[in-house]
Amino acid sequence: MSTPTLTRTVPNAEPAERAAAALQIALPVGVGLLAPLLDPSAAAYAGAGFLAGATFTGANYMNRLGRWASQLPGIDIARAHRDTLGISTITTGMSLALGQLGGADASEALMAGFLDPVTVPGILSLGWWAAVGFTGWRLRRVFGHHTVTVQGQAAPAVSGPANGGAPAPVSLADKMIAAWGRVISDPKTGRHRNQVLSDVVIYPDRWEGRITAALGDSVNVSKESVSSLFGRSVDHINLKFGTHSGEALITVWYTQRAELDPSTLEGAWKRVRARILPKTHLEEVGADVNTGGQVARVVADDDLDALPRVVNLGELAGALRRSIDLVSYEPGRRDPRRAIIRVMDHNPLEAGHDFPGLDSLIATPGGWVNIGKIASGFPARIQLFDPKLGALHVVIAGTTGSGKGGTAQMISLAYHANRMAQIYGDPKGASNPAIPKMAAYSGLTNLGAFGAMRLSWWVLQHRIEEAARLELKNFVPTAMRPYCATILDEAAQMLAPGAPNRKEAVKIVKDGASLTRSLGMPWVLINQTVNLDQLGSEQAIRANLLAGGTWIILRTDSDQVNLGDLPPGFEGLDPSLIPAVWAEEDDSLVYDPTVEESDPRRTFGLGYVAAPGGRAGMMRIDNLEDGTEHIRPENLTAPVDVPWWGDEAYMEELAQTPIPGFEEKDGEGGTGEAGTSFPGIDLPKPRERTSEEKVLAALRDESDPLYVSMLDEGDEITSDDIDYVERGQLLAASGVLESTFANVLNKLEKKGQIHRVKDGKASKVALGCRPDETGDEAP
Repeated sequence: MSTPTLTRTVPNAEPAERAAAALQIALPVGVGLLAPLLDPSAAAYAGAGFLAGATFTGANYMNRLGRWASQLPGIDIARAHRDTLGISTITTGMSLALGQLGGADASEALMAGFLDPVTVPGILSLGWWAAVGFTGWRLRRVFGHHTVTVQGQAAPAVSGPANGGAPAPVSLADKMIAAWGRVISDPKTGRHRNQVLSDVVIYPDRWEGRITAALGDSVNVSKESVSSLFGRSVDHINLKFGTHSGEALITVWYTQRAELDPSTLEGAWKRVRARILPKTHLEEVGADVNTGGQVARVVADDDLDALPRVVNLGELAGALRRSIDLVSYEPGRRDPRRAIIRVMDHNPLEAGHDFPGLDSLIATPGGWVNIGKIASGFPARIQLFDPKLGALHVVIAGTTGSGKGGTAQMISLAYHANRMAQIYGDPKGASNPAIPKMAAYSGLTNLGAFGAMRLSWWVLQHRIEEAARLELKNFVPTAMRPYCATILDEAAQMLAPGAPNRKEAVKIVKDGASLTRSLGMPWVLINQTVNLDQLGSEQAIRANLLAGGTWIILRTDSDQVNLGDLPPGFEGLDPSLIPAVWAEEDDSLVYDPTVEESDPRRTFGLGYVAAPGGRAGMMRIDNLEDGTEHIRPENLTAPVDVPWWGDEAYMEELAQTPIPGFEEKDGEGGTGEAGTSFPGIDLPKPRERTSEEKVLAALRDESDPLYVSMLDEGDEITSDDIDYVERGQLLAASGVLESTFANVLNKLEKKGQIHRVKDGKASKVALGCRPDETGDEAP
C-alpha cells in the first residue's frame, strides 16, 4: 500500500503568539480611546500598570531580566517580540498620557490629527500612526499561514474533525507532543500517566517544554524515560520544578552542554563549586580575546550573602586543571557577591610589555601611575601620593630572579618622572645601577645603607619641626620642598633578628612608616619575604605600611612560611606557587636528540599588586633592563628645604652617628667581651679599654713615631710636623664600632687630645691640638 501524501494549510504561529501580536497592535488604539473616560482612581491604576509593563518591556529589550524570567509563562514569546513590544509600549504610553492629561480633545488630536498634516498635532499623529502601522507590518508573519505536507500510513489512519478525532501532528513540536502522549502520558499505557507535555519550543541547540501533572499529583517523569523516547543522553536532559510541584520545565540539548564539558570553564566549575566555592554560579561567560580563554563573573547564590574572603588560588587552579599562571581571580571591588574569573590558554603577560618611556610614569592628579599590566589587559597601577593623605608607601617582595630589582627600578623611575627626591640604601652594594644615579643620596653596603636611613630620619625631624613651627597641615610639594622617598633594598639585612644595630634601624623605619606620609616622605621597603620578623617584628610598621600604600608581591621562596603576614587582598595566595619559568608545551616523556630543547623563560616581574582602588589580579612589570637612558638631569631633585643638605661633611657625620638614644655607652658601661677563662680556674678579668683609649692607642700606632715623640717631649709643633691619619684607616685600626666612632672623635677633639682637618671629601685625624698657625677649623 502506498503512503498517502496530505497537504494542509496551518497557521504560522500558535494561538498564544497570535493573541500577543494582536494585542500589540490594538492596545495603543484602545488605550487612546478609553483613557479620557477613566476616573481618577482607575487612571492611577492604569498608570501604575503601564509603568510596571514598561519596566518589564525595557528590561526584556535589553536582555536584563535575569535567570528568574525563564520561569515566566510566555517568556519565549516576549523575547521573540522584544522589538515590536518596545514600539507598542511607547505608542501606548503616548495614548495613555495624552488621554489622561489632555482629555478627549488630546486623544482626538492624536487619533485624527493626521487629517491636518501641516500642524504640530498632525505631525505627531502621523508619527504615532506610522509606529502603530509599523508594528502591524512587522507582525504580519504571525497572522499568516503556510502549507505543509504530511505522509501517513493510510488515509483512514489520519484522524481529523471529520471523524471526530484530533488533528494529525503537522510540526516537529506537534510530533514530539504526540510521541510523548503515546509513550509517557497516555492515561492507560503511559510510563507516567496524565503527565502531559505542552508549550514545546525548538531552538537550534535544544528544545524546551512544560510538563503538567493531573490535579493533585506531582510531576515525577524520569530523565531515563525521556532519554529512551528521544534518544538523547541523560546528561543532556534537564528537569526542574516550575511554579508548583505539579509543573516542571524540561530542556533537552542536542549537543553537549558547555557546563558538562570539563575542558570549558562552565564544565570545570562543577569541581570548583563542590570543593572551593560552594553555593556559587557563573554568569556572563564569554571568550577572552586577550588570553584565548574564557572569562566570567562568579556570583554568589541567593542563599549566600558574600563570596568567601579567602580563596586559595593554588587549589582553584588545580580544580580548573590549569597552572597558577593561567588562572586569574579578581574579587569584586564594590560588590562582595561578585568576582571575575579568567581561565587562560596562554598568559598574555608571558610576552611582556616594553617600557613605553618616562612620560608614561607621570602621575595623574590623584597620584596614580601605570607600572605594568594585569592579565585582563588593564594597567597595573600604584598610587605614589594622595592629594589629601600625602605620600604613600610601597612594599616589594620577591626572591632572587623574580624581578624585584626591576620593580624597584620602575618605582624609582616613577619618583624621578614626578620630580620627587630619593634617598637610596642598598646593603648589597650597587645592585641596581640606575637608582643611585636618580637619588639625591645613595648609601651602599651595610654601613652606607644605615647612613642613608639615618639621613632620612634627620630630614624627617627637620620637617616635623618645620611643620609645627609654621602650622602646616597638609604637605604641598614645591621645587624647594619636594616629596622625598626613602628606598631601602634588602630590608631584612637591617631589620631581621641578628642584624647589627637592629633596634636603631627598627626605630628609624617605624618613625618613617608612621610619621612621614603627611610630610611628603614615603618609604619603599624591598625584601625577599613579607614575614613580620623580617620587617622588624613591629606591628606598627606593618599596620602603617598596609594603611599607607601599595604591596607588590612577586614570586617568593619557602621562607614565606607565614601566609598570615600577607596584606589584605592576598588572602589565599601562596607566593611560592608562582612558577619560576613559563610552562612549556613541548615537554616529552622520552628524550629525542633530533628535537631541540627550548630554553626555560623566567617569569621575571610576574606577581600581584594590591593598591586601594586599583584592580586586583595577576600582573607583570614593564620590561626594562636598565633605566639609565631614561634619566633626565632636569628631574634630579634633592630635599633642599633641609638647611644642612649639601654640606657633605656634616651629612657624612650624621650618616655615621647613631640617632639620639642609641649611642653606645663607654667606660664602665661599655660592652666589652669577658676575659680569658679556663675550667675550674677563675682568673682576674683584664680591664677593657674604653673606646676613647682604643682610638688614641690606634692613632699613636698609625702616626709617625717621630711626631708622637715630639708630642710626648713637649716640643714645639708646626703644621709641617703634624702627621695625619685618614679617618677610615683609623676606624679599622681601632676596632671601635662605626656607630660609636664619630662620637668618640667628637669627645677627644673637645678635650684637645686630637684635631681633624678636611682633605677634599675625606677627613683626617691627628694627635694633639691644632697649631694656631693652621687657622683651620675642624670639620
